[in-house]
Amino acid sequence: MKKSAGLFVIALFTILMFPLHALAVDFTINETKIDAYLGENGNVQVKETHTYEFDRKFNGITRSILPKDGTSITDFKAAENGAPLEVELEDETYKIFRGGNDETVTIELSYLIHHGVEVYADMAQFYWPFFDSNNENDYENLTVSIHPPQPTTDVIAYGFDAAYGAETIQNNGVVTFRMGLVDSGKNGDIRVAYNHALFSAAAVSQNKPIRDELIREQQKLADKQKNFLSRQESLGKIAPYVTGGFALLLLLLLVYGWRKRQTAKLEAERLYNRNSIVPKEVMSMPATIYYFRGYMSEFNEMLTTGMMDLVRKGNIEALENETYHLVDSNTDVKHEAQLIHLLFKKIGKNGLFSFELLKKYLKVTVNQMTFNNDLNIYRKAIIEEVDSHHLFDKQVKLRLGTGFISLLLIPLMIMFGIHQLFMWLFICLILMFSLLLFSFLFKPRTGKGLLIKHQWQQFRGNFTGMKSNSWYTLPKADKERALIFSTGLKDQKLTEKSKTFAEMDAVASDDTSYNLLLLLSLFTIANTNFGSATEISAQSSNTTSYTGTGVGGGGGGSGAF
Repeated sequence: MKKSAGLFVIALFTILMFPLHALAVDFTINETKIDAYLGENGNVQVKETHTYEFDRKFNGITRSILPKDGTSITDFKAAENGAPLEVELEDETYKIFRGGNDETVTIELSYLIHHGVEVYADMAQFYWPFFDSNNENDYENLTVSIHPPQPTTDVIAYGFDAAYGAETIQNNGVVTFRMGLVDSGKNGDIRVAYNHALFSAAAVSQNKPIRDELIREQQKLADKQKNFLSRQESLGKIAPYVTGGFALLLLLLLVYGWRKRQTAKLEAERLYNRNSIVPKEVMSMPATIYYFRGYMSEFNEMLTTGMMDLVRKGNIEALENETYHLVDSNTDVKHEAQLIHLLFKKIGKNGLFSFELLKKYLKVTVNQMTFNNDLNIYRKAIIEEVDSHHLFDKQVKLRLGTGFISLLLIPLMIMFGIHQLFMWLFICLILMFSLLLFSFLFKPRTGKGLLIKHQWQQFRGNFTGMKSNSWYTLPKADKERALIFSTGLKDQKLTEKSKTFAEMDAVASDDTSYNLLLLLSLFTIANTNFGSATEISAQSSNTTSYTGTGVGGGGGGSGAF
């Protein structure tokens, strides 16, 4: 079969392996020539020439040779310009020592393959893998030539995988396989047969004819290649229509998503009725902030916001020494009831809660895990409140259907890859990931969801520039919600603005000033103490040999060190 046009490299793997790669020798095998001289006695004298281009310091090159069953390798030698080089054998890998730095070198290798030629009743074959799938480096330009003992015209020759279709039979019987670029991890067995009379000094391997078997296999490979090319052509013809269909589907989905957003915007505009810079209360402040921040609030922030909102609503009152009294445990909001139960029933006593009691509670190891579980339950309840307002159109059926349809591209990509239609494979890959991305992310906001998001965005943008006379006109509830929202966003400018307004109210003896200053004080104390508590609870919850893949178990490859 024809060689692959290239290998797809996995970016994540490359990143993870970078430290190891950084220590490896950086080189390219620019050219490799292999000449195998078949002897009358059945042995094969091999001469190889490898040209390496190194980009940094190196110690030498390597050549792995895994002999086929029934054969052996001897007399391995290495030289450069006729000068011998030191060779060391480790398992089946020869290390040729020739150090240097940032240069191009050409190394000559020679070795003898004992019993490399198999003699039959009518022909003798040299069936050999000079490299196999264990080879880890590309050959940029590989040529293999097989020389018979004497000139002859009785030749059958063909190759497999990377060597298929690369053979040229010369008039004197020499067979040359010009493979060109051979990617790492490829097989490339060659099979060359001559009349058995040329190997009169060799022992007969099997006393049976082999010519017909060789011709049948050669024809089988040709038929296989013909069928491959036919399928490749057919797939190439239908590929534009199939990928075009998926591309059209993606386009329709994007148009549908755009129209859904436009409809939601119109609905939000219809619902919009601005009476105050502070939006109308639709959800509790913890749920509002959690939604506005894209579900990204941390536990200590949610607890702080939740406690501030309970103070605002009058369920909790502040006493001296950073102690808080439960005034009213009745609430229709699930996460508020859970927070009251956690702070005043589990941690606190007799309707009282303090951060000293929280520290004491978490000194017990088992309570740390319990506290962490309670935090997850609390967050889940906040999410339930957000979901209950239908702020997102989840489009479950459409997303599931799109995800399923995108997976139909996988068998198509496999077919394109097998038949070396890499352009269409790449297009399908883009389409599949685009469709999967749509199925995962398409969850447009409803009109109500857009309205809440837009109103609080407007508040965020306008609040820092708000004048004091406008602040004085706000109702007490709006001032308190503005302060809770500002601190809940962790926006320093908004928080400072809220603090400034609260202090102005205090100077003016405004009735709302006490609660605003109380909320600011609670924010500072609670955020710090809940932060330490959640860290404690989080910590408690986390408390060579190889077989050749070439013919007959043989194979090999090239490298450097």
